[in-house]
Amino acid sequence: MQPTVAIVATLDTKGEEVAYLRELIQADGCNTIVIDVGTLHPPTATPDISRSQVVEAAGYGVDILNRQKNRRASVQAVIEGASAVVAKLYDQSRFEAVMSVGGGTGTHIGMSVMRCLPLGVPKLMVSTVASRDMSQLVGTKDIAVMHSVIDILGLNPISKRILKSAAAAIVGMASKAGPIASEKPIIGLTSFGFITEGATSVKKLLEDTGYEVAPFHANGTGGMAMEDLIDQGLIDGVLDFALHEFSDALYNGYCGGIGPGRLESAGKRGIPQVVVPGGLDCIVLEFDSIETMPSDMKGRSVFWYDFRSGVRTDRCDVIRLAQIIGEKLNRSNGPVRFIVPRLGWSEADCQGGPLFDPETNSAFLAELKSILDSRIPVIEVEAHINSKEFAAVAVSHLHELMKSASTCSAEARRVLSQ
Repeated sequence: MQPTVAIVATLDTKGEEVAYLRELIQADGCNTIVIDVGTLHPPTATPDISRSQVVEAAGYGVDILNRQKNRRASVQAVIEGASAVVAKLYDQSRFEAVMSVGGGTGTHIGMSVMRCLPLGVPKLMVSTVASRDMSQLVGTKDIAVMHSVIDILGLNPISKRILKSAAAAIVGMASKAGPIASEKPIIGLTSFGFITEGATSVKKLLEDTGYEVAPFHANGTGGMAMEDLIDQGLIDGVLDFALHEFSDALYNGYCGGIGPGRLESAGKRGIPQVVVPGGLDCIVLEFDSIETMPSDMKGRSVFWYDFRSGVRTDRCDVIRLAQIIGEKLNRSNGPVRFIVPRLGWSEADCQGGPLFDPETNSAFLAELKSILDSRIPVIEVEAHINSKEFAAVAVSHLHELMKSASTCSAEARRVLSQ
């Protein structure tokens, strides 16, 4: 059966390019569904799904498409409508991959629509603004972005070459598309640079115990990506080894770009989670000298790293962090254990290390214990977070929860019992 590529684009301004893409994709053996999200002029190529059908899918009338009256409203209408259309088509198994081509507005529309699709569905955006900061548009999704280099304003030898590459790329992606499947239960594992050694030990132990491990870089986006995959049902259990994003979020630090749903999805789904205060000892900021250090951080201990540096969290910080984390964990519907390495929470927080501060860590622990429900145990381990001893304890606790979890499939429990 031939795979199908959905093409989402503004056919009033990009009709010629979309017609060319459709021809290329079909010549390479794929079917196409063209969805028009234009908002101003009549389309210059024939869509399979018209812009009026698009906005009606979101409950709007066609009069909203007069962008000259209210550009923002018309763009939002086609985003909502196209997202509804694309999600429905995907649920009906009508396409295997999606792509878009556009300038600033077209990129905003195309990538916003792509974000409605789950991980693993191939997504390609050909954009004139690909060299700009795309972090908000990509979000936590697996969207591939190709720079058009020149403006997308009609066909010429250069734009044709770019579009040929894009067509070949999406055809290849579509032909290899398929569901994410594993015979073993999948564990979400967070980590970041200062606790890589410990996370590596955890990963190996989990794999040796019979799990697949999906590691997430706790850099602001990574933690939220894990939350998304938990929501999608792709993660069976969580070892949240790096809560560092929370300390950075207090000061808009390097890894602080988390949303309000961080540390909540596992609890909502009721899957087992073991949580560790990895990286709560520091706030990572972009400075590399005393001269460039933020004035409100001066006087704190510093771990000089590269163009970034780790600044020690103080007592007020860790008490606030304990309150945030404790309140989130108390809302969990599933089994939770909080495991604390008493000898340090990162490579900088160790005996003789620049951020070693047992008293501040103890203040966090005392506050957390005062907040957590009695059903959530706090296990203290006389080891450092990067030690093999601590990794073994963390993995053993998660494994114990996983073996008895009602959220585990019968097949997963069979694998774990072997």
